[in-house]
Amino acid sequence: MSLRACAKLTTGTEIVLAQAEKHQKDLETCLAETRVFVQKVVDRFGFKFNPEAEINETIIQGLAHNQHKHGRRYCPCFVVQFDKALDRICPCKPGIQEEVPRDGHCHCGIFCAEDYKGEPYEKGEARDAAAGSA
Repeated sequence: MSLRACAKLTTGTEIVLAQAEKHQKDLETCLAETRVFVQKVVDRFGFKFNPEAEINETIIQGLAHNQHKHGRRYCPCFVVQFDKALDRICPCKPGIQEEVPRDGHCHCGIFCAEDYKGEPYEKGEARDAAAGSA
């Protein structure tokens, strides 16, 4: 590759990177937006936050990090595969439709059924937590 072609390629790459950075939100913005987002999920589905504030904060930070890095709020409890069939984007269907009603909380633990007391449900005690979202 000639020096001129290399310089042109480098300049083009720098322009593309500069444009991408301009459109990418900073982490603090993602964190603020994620706090609003998780509150909306709680309100919409009739959930409550986990009684352990540290769990909530860890998940919120993970969601914000993934929003910042990947442009979507991928579940921070799973490795991002960039495969729609494998990736969980918050709030995920398994969490809403299966885990909260069965276990009292989603896999991450941030979203909990209203009657969740910090312990997993006993077998056969599952609630219809998503019933209020109809």
